[in-house]
Amino acid sequence: MGPDAPLVLENVLVGMADLFGVDGAALMLFDGQDRLRAIGASDDDGILLESAQESVGDGPAIASAACGDSVAINDLHAATPLGFPHVAAHAMPVRAVLSVPLIEGSELIGVLDFYARIGRDWDCAEVETGSRLGELMVIVLQVLAESRTDSFPFGQV
Repeated sequence: MGPDAPLVLENVLVGMADLFGVDGAALMLFDGQDRLRAIGASDDDGILLESAQESVGDGPAIASAACGDSVAINDLHAATPLGFPHVAAHAMPVRAVLSVPLIEGSELIGVLDFYARIGRDWDCAEVETGSRLGELMVIVLQVLAESRTDSFPFGQV
């Protein structure tokens, strides 16, 4: 992978967030020990969100990976099971999260999170849009993997 891969990934995440009309997008991929790891985000709030989920070991992305389906959280700060207040405490600006699983072939490789800084009711059309953007992210990751060198910073894709 070329040295510009992290920048390409960040630009793709920014573009996806803009296209979707949300405040940001962030990416977590499975590492060699089957743990989700924060890979990148469109902004610092996304990095906080992914890092919080990684350190707490819970959150919408973890739930999405566990069930293999999209998880829509209208208010991260709401009490469980409608929210993840223990994650929200570490990702304060983020309120609403839509997590979509990333599937390559038949293998779950990670989760793409879309988020808003205000509460948001995710409708069925938005969940479908998030899923389609997740499919696009898998293609982007495949292209980046094909152009990689020995030091691929995004885990195993």
